[in-house]
Amino acid sequence: MSKRPLFHFTAERNWINDPNGLSYFNGEYHMFYQHNPENCYWGNMTWGHAKSENLFDWQHLPHALHPDSEKLGDIDGCFSGSGLVKDEELYLFYTGVEMTTKQLNQFGNTITVGPDDLIPTQILAKTKDGINFEKIEKINIEIPEECSKAHVRDPKVWSKDGKWYLAIGAKDNEGGKILIYKSNDMKSWNLFSKIKEKEMGYMWECPDLFKVGGKDLLMFSPEGVSNDGQKSIAGYYLGNFNYEDGSFEHEEFQRVDHGFEYYAPQSFEDAKGRRILIGWLVGHAPLDGEEWNGMMTIPREVTLKDGKVSTLPVEELKNFRKEKIAEFSEISKAKNCYDIELRLKSLDNFSMTLFKSEKDGLKLNYFKERGSFVLDREGVINGFEPLSTFGILRECKISENKEMNLRVIVDRCVAEIYINDGEKVMSAVVNPRDSQIEIEVSGDILSKEIYILKK
Repeated sequence: MSKRPLFHFTAERNWINDPNGLSYFNGEYHMFYQHNPENCYWGNMTWGHAKSENLFDWQHLPHALHPDSEKLGDIDGCFSGSGLVKDEELYLFYTGVEMTTKQLNQFGNTITVGPDDLIPTQILAKTKDGINFEKIEKINIEIPEECSKAHVRDPKVWSKDGKWYLAIGAKDNEGGKILIYKSNDMKSWNLFSKIKEKEMGYMWECPDLFKVGGKDLLMFSPEGVSNDGQKSIAGYYLGNFNYEDGSFEHEEFQRVDHGFEYYAPQSFEDAKGRRILIGWLVGHAPLDGEEWNGMMTIPREVTLKDGKVSTLPVEELKNFRKEKIAEFSEISKAKNCYDIELRLKSLDNFSMTLFKSEKDGLKLNYFKERGSFVLDREGVINGFEPLSTFGILRECKISENKEMNLRVIVDRCVAEIYINDGEKVMSAVVNPRDSQIEIEVSGDILSKEIYILKK
């Protein structure tokens, strides 16, 4: 049985990484993504493209961007960027790269000899029909003297009060930072703001600044900051960005997802006014027998509740709840594709095992003395060592042990666990055996709803 998930986006074949250019255009959702058309490992970066009317049934389309222009500077790769709808056209902003040195890696993909042997260029493309894309011009931005000229990438563009803003990831000798530029016409850009913090990694990628519940949320992916096995993670600062002087006052850094593999999220606003977030779950290698590598998370809606950021699956996922079952003992007929909502009186003695077979499975336990959930995937690696790359344990602190809810989405080879209305999330990619299709839950459960998901 294929382990390809049904509700987590994957490419038809080969490697994917960051979601790019997420947008709602001409009545449809558009997802672009970093894609290697040649094999299942990073390299030959293009922009893959798919569209959907409901965020789950995706139609694969021809690639939107190929690395093919020496003049514009993307001859060796079309790296990440964003999308923007203006005057019935969809604009794409992305980082093109030229490699000043070249070598082949063990997978046959071209990489640089040194980590700084890149010339990045920010480029603008657009489309009127959502199918055919025209590369327009270079985006000229002045890079501050202290910044590495080789590591300026991932432009995110938005408008506010008639002005245009462009945030881009960067680094200097002290660490990662975000540069924000301002424009009156989307052509001439002036440096407006620099945002950085000490001891927050060596490079900040994939910046995204947006309003949620009256606050400004700055999301980015700092490299080299975590010590739990996955050194590069995704997180955010919640605060207030001053559009007059470029200053940003914010709270402490928070992780977007406390599980495994999560990286490089990007958000967009749809026609319903929702802020929708999609992240990448890193693929270290294709699962045995599969021809794809890497996946996107379930699209999540971002909200602010009682001063805290929450993310939950978009409401469209509930349209795929095809059968409700009464007990966990019936879950095997779901074939590892289900959606569960639990309400707990407290977290005391709570434990849950997904993908269960005898003593093996993906285990979630609450430890009262630590005030934490611990997610353990040792029992669902099954000899697939690439899944050990980012470690096998994750811990997530919970502020209070009180009546609480959990939502659990299992989708063949991946689980997403939403804690307390999405206040915290833990995702895990797994490699289950065919026999690992049971679930076991213990604790003080007030109510449960169990649904089989089908397409």
